[in-house]
Amino acid sequence: MTKNIIGLMLLMSSLTFTETRAQGNNDFKIDVKVTQGIEDAGYLVQVFDRNQSARKFLGKIDVVNKRSAFETHLDEPLVGDLTAIFPNGEVCTACVRFPFVPGEECHIKVKNGTFELTGTTFYQQWADADDLEENAHKYYKQWETDSIILNYFKKHANEEGCVMRYWQYEVLPRPTILKLIPDNMRNGRFKSFFDQHNEDYVAAIVLDKPDTVAVYDAEVDEDEVEVDEPEGIDVIEMPDVPDISFNFDFDSNAPKMSRRQMKKAIKKQMKVLEKQMTKYMIEMQKHIEKMGQEIEKRS
Repeated sequence: MTKNIIGLMLLMSSLTFTETRAQGNNDFKIDVKVTQGIEDAGYLVQVFDRNQSARKFLGKIDVVNKRSAFETHLDEPLVGDLTAIFPNGEVCTACVRFPFVPGEECHIKVKNGTFELTGTTFYQQWADADDLEENAHKYYKQWETDSIILNYFKKHANEEGCVMRYWQYEVLPRPTILKLIPDNMRNGRFKSFFDQHNEDYVAAIVLDKPDTVAVYDAEVDEDEVEVDEPEGIDVIEMPDVPDISFNFDFDSNAPKMSRRQMKKAIKKQMKVLEKQMTKYMIEMQKHIEKMGQEIEKRS
């Protein structure tokens, strides 16, 4: 009897340990570091429901020796925010909003007017995408920035942190994001976010298809097709020159790119464009001269 009781207690203990460990896998943690010169006294932690239409207050955390921390259990990723409380008790009108992800830990550095996120894998991917976007906007013109950001996303569309950084702040149109991410991402743990925009995804696919051409069942004999040709008009054909293409498809696999590296990549692409333009202009000049000669002969 005693052995049975001991065995039952060991079994219950094992089950309790397993349950606790499983719950621990869904724990979400925030670690806050406040830089010198920032006098935040604490933070309000709130989370939104799936539709981000209603929020729930999770708690208030105090800043002690420039550090603060928060931990909670989550069953699924949800969007939450952190709002600063000033020493006089006033609540800041701005906040930092980002996904709260089960099993992940977010490290936040509070600076003057900004919050820098990093941490475990998800938040490191988020930080890398954020750095790329910030550097692109800081050092390049808008038309350059758009290409750089799009190319980066294409190469990192399998990273949850990058995808959700683009999604949360709509760095790219959401239909575009839905088109570019792989199926395992679309059906992964952030599926509930994407499901709300399934109509956008379907529309994006439809818009991406080439124009449809009407096909008739009846066969048409090509010899019977009459084509009206204009009379008295000499048709001058355009020269057959290669298309000019311009993109910034440089290696953006590195999470961070220095200003020098980005400028070097841009300069390389500009040289390619310059060669294409030069070749095009030479061909056009030859064609214009040929047209002039033909016109003289006809006159």
